[in-house]
Amino acid sequence: MSNLFAVKSELCDSKFELKVNDVRFVGHPVRLNPSKSHSQPQDKRKSSTIILFNIVFALKATLNHDVVNCYHDLSMRLGLALRHEEYRCQFLSSETKIMLSAHDEASQLPENGQVSPFQLILDRSLLARHLRQAYEELCGSGIVQLRLNKWIEVSFCLPQKVHHSLATGQPVDCEGLLRGLQTLKPYHTLLLLVERSDLLRSLSPDASQALWRLLSVEESHLTPFFTLAADADLTLTQVFMLVGHLVYWGKATIIYPVCSTNVYVLSPNAPTIVNNHLSERFSEQFHGSSLLTAMADFSLPTTLSDKCHPINSPHQQQEQVQQVLWMLKQGLLQQLHTYVYLAPPPSFDTEGIRLWGREIGGTGPLGSHGTSSPASTSIPTPTVHEPPPPSPEPSSLAPQQHANHHSDITRDALHHAVVQLCQPASESDLGSVCSDERSPSPGVTINTTPEDSVYRHLDAVLSPAEKEMVMKVEAARNPEDLKLFTKLCVYFRGCHHLEEMMYRVNLRRSQLLQLIDKFRQVLITCQHPDDSITLSIHSK
Repeated sequence: MSNLFAVKSELCDSKFELKVNDVRFVGHPVRLNPSKSHSQPQDKRKSSTIILFNIVFALKATLNHDVVNCYHDLSMRLGLALRHEEYRCQFLSSETKIMLSAHDEASQLPENGQVSPFQLILDRSLLARHLRQAYEELCGSGIVQLRLNKWIEVSFCLPQKVHHSLATGQPVDCEGLLRGLQTLKPYHTLLLLVERSDLLRSLSPDASQALWRLLSVEESHLTPFFTLAADADLTLTQVFMLVGHLVYWGKATIIYPVCSTNVYVLSPNAPTIVNNHLSERFSEQFHGSSLLTAMADFSLPTTLSDKCHPINSPHQQQEQVQQVLWMLKQGLLQQLHTYVYLAPPPSFDTEGIRLWGREIGGTGPLGSHGTSSPASTSIPTPTVHEPPPPSPEPSSLAPQQHANHHSDITRDALHHAVVQLCQPASESDLGSVCSDERSPSPGVTINTTPEDSVYRHLDAVLSPAEKEMVMKVEAARNPEDLKLFTKLCVYFRGCHHLEEMMYRVNLRRSQLLQLIDKFRQVLITCQHPDDSITLSIHSK
């Protein structure tokens, strides 16, 4: 087999893959050539007698290519570390001599006292013990952490193994996991899956100081990322990168900050077998409590405030919150978010609205309770300087005289609303992330009348049928309500949940719920998990 793995020099320093029957061999051959690239003039040692070496893993041929690529990455990491040590102190050459001498010694022993040469190699060779440690850690936790020759630290994570070993046991697509990490939002936060003290002890001495500062923030599950960044004196980009590493290594998961209004429900992948290993761990963590009883409380969507009843003592409420956090760590619960759809009443012809909903990123007929694909969760940028193409007027709409009469009724409200929309942003607005929504619209000019301006703004995000439908609502006569609805209507396509709207428009939940209630004649809501996080991680 060694002859198969001894490749030509042209194939060195690249991925090596060979399939023999039902076995796939994966490695990264490394060529040693210190005389050209790595030797130093003051180095008086002799050149290495080793030309190349290759650390090869034998895998099943049917294994997913994501896993194969991860094993190649580990082979490359080990190979580069060994090459460095060979150039530094000829570590590989000395270990090779130890292995060869152990083979020769075992072959010369009599048959009755013969021992395995591999056992002798393990007893004498530090490199052999390093390779055994890497193999055992791969088979165990999926995380390899070793210090080669007590000098170079080699760290590796097999995400398919790490995330599959979590409570739900769901297979993880590595590419889907990376896609999920790209959808992190400033209003998300992290929930550590291991004890903070254990995680800090496991960090290497040369770990990033930014990571130390991030982990030093207490109760991070209550604080969104943009607040964590300020508390840890980091940029938001740094926080995203550090959290991505923690999630990839199975040390944390992404949640929305825990608060009383969060709605949780039992995960469809939660194990409900009586007396499983999670039940035992739950009983050890919370004496006198049953996991199945706690899970039964979330058979239907339940808010955290309903779970923690005010008549309970503060100690009981704190324990109930800790139970919810424990179940979130184990993947037994998932959070439901509320999504809003702009939908016509039954008397309206919905053909034009369906077409317009598809153009701006809708997921199908308005009012559908189906979940959208991760690709459809990209946030559309609302623009008002490009009016939509003209669409035919639905046949079931009222005559033009009725529309003119309706516009006369609401003309005062439209005038007040557009004046407020064209005003400069206040100081509180300047703290909002979506500052472009606070600035005057490029489509609104000084020569445009207020009525025309508000019509153009509504035309940019609504179809003519939708605009007429909204104007018939009683709340549209209130300038403040109309201003807020105009600002939010771009998010009423079922792609953005309430928490995202609150962050982008800088609103309190009570204000947003009041507006939805006032326009309930044309808005419907539904609840489902955030697809951009859950479905992209467990996509296979």
